[in-house]
Amino acid sequence: MKRDIHLEETYPFPPERVWTALTDSAAIADWLMPNNFAPKLGHRFQFHTKPQPGFDGIVNCEVIELEPPRRLAFTWAGGGIQTVARFVLEPVAGGTLLKFEHTGFRGPRAMMVSFILGSGWKSKILPKNLPECVARVSEEGYRPLAADGLERKCG
Repeated sequence: MKRDIHLEETYPFPPERVWTALTDSAAIADWLMPNNFAPKLGHRFQFHTKPQPGFDGIVNCEVIELEPPRRLAFTWAGGGIQTVARFVLEPVAGGTLLKFEHTGFRGPRAMMVSFILGSGWKSKILPKNLPECVARVSEEGYRPLAADGLERKCG
């Protein structure tokens, strides 16, 4: 029993701006979750979210692919599942095509988690949260929503 998530979104921004939102820790905190990410191959980091039954709210990750500004992948382990999230950016007329895959969901529990995560990636994170954050990337870098670090999710 296996299920993978494959999604595509096109954004009206150049790949370099999308890349900044994908690799800046403050930006990632705004569109996804608080973290201690660094764009370095082999870097181990964590995402933190609200604990749920059977999940302590911590996702342990490691950067396993890094090809600026084109490809980023990291392991994603938490709540008894071990998967890989991968982002591939391609320049297109008027912007950037983002190809996203979250793979490695095997077994009944992982299948359930894949439906929950897949729904979030598809309905809110990639079509709404991420592009709202990319819009705040300038030549100077990323501009976070809140200076106090509280409730910074885009949207």
